[in-house]
Amino acid sequence: MSIQSKSKNRMLPVVMISLALALQQMSMTIVAPFISTYCKSLDGYTPLLAGLAVGAFGLMQAILQIPFGLLSDKYGNKRILLTGLAIVIIGFIVGFFAKSIRMLILARVLQGSGAVIGVGYSWVAGLAGDQDRTKAMSVLGAFVSAAAALAFAVGPLLRGVMSVSRMFLAGAILLTMNSLYILLFLKDAGDRGKASVPRRSEISFLLRNRTFVIMNLLAFLNNFMMMSVFYAAPIYMDQVTGQNGMWKIFVPAILVAVLFMKVTVRWVDQGYVNAVLLVAFAVSVLSILFYLRPFSFHFLLLGTTFFLCGYITIATVAATHVNEVVEDSLRGTGNGIFNSFQYIGNFGGALAMGAVWGSSQKAAWLIVTAAGVVGFLLTALDRRVNTKKAERKVLEHEK
Repeated sequence: MSIQSKSKNRMLPVVMISLALALQQMSMTIVAPFISTYCKSLDGYTPLLAGLAVGAFGLMQAILQIPFGLLSDKYGNKRILLTGLAIVIIGFIVGFFAKSIRMLILARVLQGSGAVIGVGYSWVAGLAGDQDRTKAMSVLGAFVSAAAALAFAVGPLLRGVMSVSRMFLAGAILLTMNSLYILLFLKDAGDRGKASVPRRSEISFLLRNRTFVIMNLLAFLNNFMMMSVFYAAPIYMDQVTGQNGMWKIFVPAILVAVLFMKVTVRWVDQGYVNAVLLVAFAVSVLSILFYLRPFSFHFLLLGTTFFLCGYITIATVAATHVNEVVEDSLRGTGNGIFNSFQYIGNFGGALAMGAVWGSSQKAAWLIVTAAGVVGFLLTALDRRVNTKKAERKVLEHEK
């Protein structure tokens, strides 16, 4: 079998795993803007319980990414991924039948408890191997990131034709179909046959890896910016396009961002990881300038396009780089830590924007800009350290 044929055979499982994670991400993001108002129609509603229903998903995702990653290193990616997806599906079904606010909170907890995005990243990285890893991770990154952004455009359109409870049911049906395909037709990347989860010393060694730590910090900052922008931008879009017209901004922005990412990952394959990350953070920071004229359709389109170009590229490149420095025996654990940092970034971004937005929109955008600048500087620092290490190796070799 030719190398090209082997590459194609690897990509179908990658696409199906990416589709499962994208469906999970989209199903959760689509309903997110409507949860707080939907809660008012349920028995036992209070503003506090409604807030708990909104935040329960992200909190559980942040907490459980690492445990699921640890378990995948022991039992294999396929088994743990399907277990997590089953929990999500049960959560969707509970959400469909929820008549009280407490039942909805339980549904959201279950939906968040299927924290297997890190497991999916681990499986894809293992399936692809060193040769196709960047390409495979770019497919996964494009699916998941585009799903999150597209949900903001699709959500209002779906909400016009179905209730939130039926949106939960639709998510359960789509995820069930995709999970059955994974169960019946996909093979794991290979059982590691470990007798136990990774030891504390192994994890401690991983956390001392400078590149791994910096990539996790970049993931936190990238998602902090993403959640901040997705908090504020739809508010502006609603006044310019209306909820049903947001797709006019999100759809072209996603298409351009995916093309941008496909171009930049070619540079990653040539060894320009830090350069690509520097460009991506610079583009993300630049995008904020366009949001300072919030009532212009063209400025909103440009701002969202620039931001998604930076966001999707950073998410893809950081995840790829993490999987290059993590050993196979710790791949699930490493990806679990990485995705926990992403969800903590989601929480931090939403919290920061919610706290500042009402008093000063300019201050809120300044915080987002500062996060991007910090990401740029961290990347530059990592590049400088790696350059010095390379120079020392050359000098030692010459001696």
